[in-house]
Amino acid sequence: MKKKAAVAFTTIVIIIAVMLLIYFVGSGFMKNSSAYIGEYAISEDGREITMNIGVASSIGYIRKASVHQQGGGKLYIDCYSAFGGINGHIGAKTSFTLPLEEDTAIIAIYRNKNSYEEVLYKDIDGVWRFINVEKDG
Repeated sequence: MKKKAAVAFTTIVIIIAVMLLIYFVGSGFMKNSSAYIGEYAISEDGREITMNIGVASSIGYIRKASVHQQGGGKLYIDCYSAFGGINGHIGAKTSFTLPLEEDTAIIAIYRNKNSYEEVLYKDIDGVWRFINVEKDG
C-alpha cells in the first residue's frame, strides 16, 4: 500500500512540476498584443531601426521583437512576452534593433491574431513619424 501511495505522490509532483514549467517557460513564447513603440532611431544608412518597446498594460515585459513579415513597403513586428509567467521579467529588454528594407515606408506592430496596427510611417521627405490616430469622444 505504501508503494502505491509513493507512486501516486511522485506522479502528482511530476504533473505539478510540468505544469509550472509550462507556465513559466511557455509565457515567453506568447505574442504580446499590448506592446507599443516609444522612442526610435534610424541608422545612418537607413538599413536598421532601433526601437524602445514597452507594454501598455500594467503587467508584462517584452523579451523579443522580431520581423513577422517585411515586403511591399511594410514591416510587421511581433513582440514576445518575457519568461516567468504573467508578469515575468526573465529575459526582458526594452531596446530592439530590426532590419529595414529600402522600400519600407510603414511599420506595424502586432495587436491580435492576424491583426497589426500601423504605428510609424516614412513621409515624402524620408523622415519617420508616428501615425496619429484621432479618436472620437
